[in-house]
Amino acid sequence: RSCHSSPHQDVALAIRHLASSYKSMGQIEKSIELYQEALEIQRKCSDVPLQSVSATLMNLGCCYRDSGNLQESVPLLEKAVAIRRSYHSSPHQDVALAIHHLASSYQSMEQMEKSIELYQEALEIKRKCSDVTLQSVSRILINLGCCYRDSGKLQESVPLLEEAVAIRRSY
Repeated sequence: RSCHSSPHQDVALAIRHLASSYKSMGQIEKSIELYQEALEIQRKCSDVPLQSVSATLMNLGCCYRDSGNLQESVPLLEKAVAIRRSYHSSPHQDVALAIHHLASSYQSMEQMEKSIELYQEALEIKRKCSDVTLQSVSRILINLGCCYRDSGKLQESVPLLEEAVAIRRSY
């Protein structure tokens, strides 16, 4: 069913903003409820922009990760990555951001090899984007470096963390 002429898309967007506010206040469970509600509205509408659906999936996946429910987090973040890949034909920071969040969930699950693979991909994409912030690059470098460190691969860890420090000192 099309929701183009109805307020449903606007309602879902407003609910997403409310969910974000609850998350910022540390009320993760309430945030999860609201993101689920927004996603349900989006699923009922045939013409909701993919960007909006991927944002809801990513935010819901991050809430699940932050609440420790990693098994719920990963499939949602994988869907967000897939959707973002489908509508960005070239390297784009939105894809890198979704991959970064997915890598973080794998890191929380102590699946370091998968996490390293994903952080490397996110970093590669970020380095190809012209509109990326140094802070976002340094964040990936830190997370990637910590994964290598936690995997006992200190030789790979140190250069990444040194680069992150240099970037952070520059701003």
